[in-house]
Amino acid sequence: MIFANPLFLWGLLALAIPIAVHLFQFRRYKKVYFSNVERLNALQAESRRRSTLRRWMVLAMRCLAIIFLVLAFAQPTLPGKGLTLHSGSTAVSVYVDNSFSMENSGSDGSQLEIAKQKAREIVAAYRPGDRYQLMTNTMRGEEFRWLSREEFLDAVDELAISPASHKLGEVVRRQSDFLKQSGASNRHAYLVSDFQRSCVDDGTVGALAADTLVYFTMVPLEGVSTDNIYIDTLRLDAPAYFVGGSVTAEATVVNGGSSDVEKLPVKLIVNGRERALATLDVPAGGSAKAALHFTIDSAGWMDGHVELTDYPITFDDHYHFSLLAGERINMLEVDGAPNGYLSKLFSIDSAISYQQQSSLAVNLSPLNVIVLNDLRDLPSGQAQALDSWVKQGGTLVVVPPADSKVEHLNVLLAQLQAPRLDRWVKRPVKASSVDCQSSLYRGVFNGTSDEMEMPTVQGHYTLSDQGAVRQNIITLADGTSLLSATPCGEGRLYLFTTPLTEEWTTLVSQALFVPTLYNMALYSRQQPAASHTLGDRNPIFLQGSYEPTSSPSELVSRNSGFSMIPDLRRLGSRSALMLHGELTADGHYQLIQRSSTIPSEHLAFNYPRLESRLDFLSRGEIEELVEDLPNVSMVRNAAKPLDQEIRARENGTPLWRWCLILALLALLGETVFLKAHKTHKTNKTH
Repeated sequence: MIFANPLFLWGLLALAIPIAVHLFQFRRYKKVYFSNVERLNALQAESRRRSTLRRWMVLAMRCLAIIFLVLAFAQPTLPGKGLTLHSGSTAVSVYVDNSFSMENSGSDGSQLEIAKQKAREIVAAYRPGDRYQLMTNTMRGEEFRWLSREEFLDAVDELAISPASHKLGEVVRRQSDFLKQSGASNRHAYLVSDFQRSCVDDGTVGALAADTLVYFTMVPLEGVSTDNIYIDTLRLDAPAYFVGGSVTAEATVVNGGSSDVEKLPVKLIVNGRERALATLDVPAGGSAKAALHFTIDSAGWMDGHVELTDYPITFDDHYHFSLLAGERINMLEVDGAPNGYLSKLFSIDSAISYQQQSSLAVNLSPLNVIVLNDLRDLPSGQAQALDSWVKQGGTLVVVPPADSKVEHLNVLLAQLQAPRLDRWVKRPVKASSVDCQSSLYRGVFNGTSDEMEMPTVQGHYTLSDQGAVRQNIITLADGTSLLSATPCGEGRLYLFTTPLTEEWTTLVSQALFVPTLYNMALYSRQQPAASHTLGDRNPIFLQGSYEPTSSPSELVSRNSGFSMIPDLRRLGSRSALMLHGELTADGHYQLIQRSSTIPSEHLAFNYPRLESRLDFLSRGEIEELVEDLPNVSMVRNAAKPLDQEIRARENGTPLWRWCLILALLALLGETVFLKAHKTHKTNKTH
């Protein structure tokens, strides 16, 4: 117990007054003589007992009255539990969850409006001169500044639903970091949320316990569970996008409800036309996949989406994507000796523009793939040009000659930090394994390579790995690589250790040869991401090379009239788009640089799916989550005004009113005992 005015406790010395009166009753007794007092003995003993009891009760009431009156002036207070207050300034950070799930309506109205009212009650519990921060899911730069109480209340009034969503652990870490910079003696953080289960990650408890100087308060709102069916993910299954090529859009549909759904229609719309339709049976609490196929009928950007119909939650019923259908892949084979297997594989393919030359082209920029086949001479200028071309995104395939004249190739391999060709070994060796998990064989094999027909080589090079980076794709029984891959900047190098002829390997006559070489070509063209998630702060790498100009680029919505000037940066050799929460609506956008010949670029954005499963933690689960954390508490009575609970917790529970009431009751008790004595005395006289 804490006393606001402890000096008033000296008033307890006044207890000596009623005690002194009780011990020394200053009465003058008068003697009355009776001839016979035998009959008065019993009456006298009974009256003496009653008088003694009455005097003790009156003394007790007088002492209690003095004690409680003194305590009332001393103002006793019961301190709040689990909270230690320090002298000095106070900083308060309030996180208000404004994600899609807060659109739900409970018995008291919209969850967001209830959250805003709780935020107002929080700041009402503190002093006007304290510093406040309002944090939401948008997490824009302007939220990381201190506000006065009036500015805070104005910001709360302007709060609206945001498509962004964050894990609770991230929110807690950002609050801790910002409060740490405040330098305040008392740091308080509040989390006003419906505590959706999908947003409470494993790192939440760790983030709460990481900074014990911050006192966290959970303010859970009663989340309303609603059945919801939504498109969770979309995957475009095609190695390359070109005119006449087939694309499979595989949509994963999740049923977050408690009832099975049968024959749910799922549509695929591409460039405004319905291209495919599938019906799904989705079990309760489960998922199903819809495979939707379409053919690319024209070059250029294609904007599409997969959709279903579900109410009342509709924000996740669409999944948007954009893809760039290009012209044929440009491939050049530079031959020291012509290779009929390569020309036979690529010359008649509609997706690949294949050329065969005896020397390297002057302009490498239009090329996607270059194969150096049995090349016996490579001038240093051409090696330098190849080095730059690969690092900017080209795919280089090196097939060495068999006569150990590879010094010119090793110069290039060293520049690209790839393994160098070392010693030529002429003996039969069979391949022992194929890395089926390599991106080169994506979607080609099911399972492992145990039952696969392995190629054999009659001779091969050993490799020198000093300072090199490589991934073995086909490995020989002696541990040497038959085919390896090395990432080089934005591009990739594939290195064979034997010539691709029947004389030296059976690979050219086996089924493994076709997907190996064909996928090297198909995956050579870097495809932009088909879709992006709103609220993601990672850079978005672009196809074009955007440079600062007098007329800046513009990001325009193809679904509405929204437009903005984006933040474009150079990251390495590529241009990247940086978004800082400016986009709030999903759909298709177009990036235009009006004063440049760079063609416009299309981008598709989707709402995050964290809010799609409307399942919430109960108050008991939240309490169990934080019960072992001394710097975390939870508001248990949602109906009680939050400012009263905060004041009681931080300022303690004042008891002076109760002391005053008890003092009055003690005086009333004294009056009752005295009045009862007078009544008894009067009755006795009569």
